[in-house]
Amino acid sequence: MLVKDEALVLRRTPFQESSLVIHFLTKNNGLLSVMARGIRKSGRKGSDRRGALAGFHTVNLESRSRSLVAMGTLTNVEITKARRTIPSSAAALSAAQLYLEVAYRFSVAGDARPDIMHTIETSLDLLDAGADPLELLALSLGVLISGVGYGWQAFECAGCRGVRQLTFFSIRRGQVVCQPCGQPYTERLVPITNNILKIMQKLAWPPPFGLLCVAEQAIIYRIAISSLVKAGGKMLMTDQPFRAVVGHDLFTKEGYTPTDIRLS
Repeated sequence: MLVKDEALVLRRTPFQESSLVIHFLTKNNGLLSVMARGIRKSGRKGSDRRGALAGFHTVNLESRSRSLVAMGTLTNVEITKARRTIPSSAAALSAAQLYLEVAYRFSVAGDARPDIMHTIETSLDLLDAGADPLELLALSLGVLISGVGYGWQAFECAGCRGVRQLTFFSIRRGQVVCQPCGQPYTERLVPITNNILKIMQKLAWPPPFGLLCVAEQAIIYRIAISSLVKAGGKMLMTDQPFRAVVGHDLFTKEGYTPTDIRLS
């Protein structure tokens, strides 16, 4: 069986002495895992393929397998969109790795999601062009969460279903809470501003830069990561490295607790 598709490399796993198992996010086939045989050997051919599979490039791949259920073998890969500046910034690199982990965790083999791939590709393009990583993640993770089916509810209160004074967010419910309903439980809720509420309600794409201050960016990033942790059932390995690069103070001041998914 021959597969040709456009893809992003999500993960590379060593296999035996000279091969890799490559996990791709593809445009038409969802999550796709193929064997890149001999790619770790020295030589021009292996070097060319290693270059295409490294970094955060969009590639065209070709693989062949014996059946629909058998793992394919990578026969050709070429870069169609190179992103070479991301690794030069620690924050951009950490943000890009976080995007790929989210894609890997929430993608399914055979489930084509070109909208999710488009969101991640656009985000990587913006990182490559020098966009602020924290602001970009704050504006884009909600789009990804909605795309994978775990979107939050930001239009009415989780308690009374009112639409006024929406000033808190409940990680447990995945929904905003109004001031009167949330006041007795402030230690369990995330405070949000009108700017954050507008971002959460609109989920515009491409993202509207310049609307959030740094503290607001940190809060909505916290909400997004906590929502992904709740949906996926386990921590994102790339979250802590990103926070370390950006600065823990942005998050600790607001009581950043992505593992506490029991909050009401």
